[in-house]
Amino acid sequence: MRSIMAFAALLLTMTACTQVPQWTLFYYPDAAPGASAETLISQGELDQHISGYYQQLDQCLAKGAGMMKLSQTGRGSYLCGERCQRNEAGELECQRLEIPVSQ
Repeated sequence: MRSIMAFAALLLTMTACTQVPQWTLFYYPDAAPGASAETLISQGELDQHISGYYQQLDQCLAKGAGMMKLSQTGRGSYLCGERCQRNEAGELECQRLEIPVSQ
């Protein structure tokens, strides 16, 4: 019985470690605070600005806000993309982009 429970616990742990992240943080250290998503995206390819992967939107937004607080330049902006994947042309596309209400 103990071995079955240990196996089940191991299986749950392994499953938790292999979950695909839903949200990608894109951080732009030189952008003006509060920049629109369109402005940020126009600064270059999305994949050059990836700063982390998160399961939930609030985790992604919190990390972006933390990175801005740590910035010593007073500049920077970020957005979070949901389910980002490469298209047939090799470009990174997200199903949805979220930018914080106030930065």
